[in-house]
Amino acid sequence: MERSFDARLQLILPRLKPTQIIPPAECPYEGCQGRHLCLYQQVTKPLKDTVYRAVEAYRYRCLACRRTFRVYPEGATNAHISSRVKALAVMLYFLGLSYEATSLTLEALGAYMCKSSVYEAVQETAQRVPGLKRREVFEGVRTGAARSDVTSVKCKGQWLSLCLAATDIDRTILTMDLLPGEEAQTLRDWMEPVIEAVGMQLLVGRLSPVDVEEGGAKA
Repeated sequence: MERSFDARLQLILPRLKPTQIIPPAECPYEGCQGRHLCLYQQVTKPLKDTVYRAVEAYRYRCLACRRTFRVYPEGATNAHISSRVKALAVMLYFLGLSYEATSLTLEALGAYMCKSSVYEAVQETAQRVPGLKRREVFEGVRTGAARSDVTSVKCKGQWLSLCLAATDIDRTILTMDLLPGEEAQTLRDWMEPVIEAVGMQLLVGRLSPVDVEEGGAKA
C-alpha cells in the first residue's frame, strides 16, 4: 500500500479590489428602479481586512426619486468587515474552532473579528448551506503574544501552523502544512459547499520530502 503523504492545504480567500467599482444600472430602492443616476460623492469607508484598512465607496443619487445610495468595490459591502475576513472566520468555525477560538485565531493572523461578528457570519452562511455540520478537525488554537500573521491549530494531537499571506495586491492565502494526504482529500470534499458559499478556492498539494523534513513549506 502506498504510504500516506503529507499535504499542504491552501485556502484562497475572496479578492478585494478597492479600485474596481461597477457603476449601477438602476436605482436599488423598491418602487423606483430609476435609470438616471449621477455620481454624488466619493467617501472613505473604514474596513477590517487582511490588507486594507479602508476603501473608497461611491455615493450615487437617483434623479427620479432623489435618494442616494452607496456602491462598494468588489469584496466590500456596507459591513465594516471585508468579505474575505468573514469567509476565513466561517471556515475556521466549521473546521471545529469555537467562536472565541476563531476570534483569537483571526486576531493572531491580523484580521480580528469579535465573537458576535463571527457568530453572525456563521449563521448567514449556514442559511445558504442547510444541513452542513461542523467537523472536529481543529481541536484548539495556540497564538503568540503579538501579531505575527502565523498561529497554530491542533489537529489529531499535532500542532499545525497556519500562515496568512498576501501573494499579490488583492489575493490572500491561508496555508496549512503537514496534513495527512488521505485526510486532506476527505476534508476537501467536505469543505466544498462552504467554500462555494463564501467565495473561496481550495488547493490541496503534495509536499516534497524536503518540505516535510524542514517542518513544512514556507509561505
